Amino acid sequence: MMAVSEGTSRVLGHCRNAVETLAARGPLPPAEVAKSIGVPRPSAYRLASALVHAGLAVQYPDGTVGLSTLWLALGDSALASAAKWFTRDDLLRTLRDETRLTVFLCIPRSNRTVCVRRLHGKSVQVLILKPGGSLPLNIGGVGRITLAFGPHSLDEFLRSADPQPATSFSITQADDLRADVALSRSQGYCLSDNDSTVGVAAIAVPVFGDDGEFLAALSVAGRREEVLDDEAQFSRTLLDTARLIAPRRANG
Repeated sequence: MMAVSEGTSRVLGHCRNAVETLAARGPLPPAEVAKSIGVPRPSAYRLASALVHAGLAVQYPDGTVGLSTLWLALGDSALASAAKWFTRDDLLRTLRDETRLTVFLCIPRSNRTVCVRRLHGKSVQVLILKPGGSLPLNIGGVGRITLAFGPHSLDEFLRSADPQPATSFSITQADDLRADVALSRSQGYCLSDNDSTVGVAAIAVPVFGDDGEFLAALSVAGRREEVLDDEAQFSRTLLDTARLIAPRRANG
């Protein structure tokens, strides 16, 4: 790894903080950015100017600075790089069209699951998780199926994370999580009911590679009545799709 000087590292840190602030709060005057990230105003103005010059930000007539649409392309590239093995968007579209539910594909990352694909369902848009967003492993179908089959054990998750609820139905206690992991492993899928968003249910299954490595969580989500009424059929469809999505080595 190349050495980075202390000054360069500090500037890059300020730049990252500025970008994260603009992403969270929207366009701001450079003076407000300075206050938010704890740098002098002249430094914030230089950061804003550099971001605008690089095409990463735009300056509006009122003097505020916001992130540019270039971040959309960068985000798409980053998500694609995070799951290079995945090439079957056609299967996700078929799954969405057959179930009419919102489809998610998520990959494991340090005690969380990160969404790399989301296709909106026909009947309702499930917005809790967007591409690039993440959930802890005790929340939602994609989180809990990752906890059951993913690279980190439940004990590791409990040691390094403090499970917090998203709703009053979320699973946070160690014994309850152990029982949930056991159930997911025994039936091969996870049913999420109200635990990430009240009124929303989801079914998630694991996606494995040829060598048995857990690659991703595949899920459909929608209104509770839509999902729960067809739990058995949706779980079979998901498992079939997961087998087709998984990359296969060429014979020979």
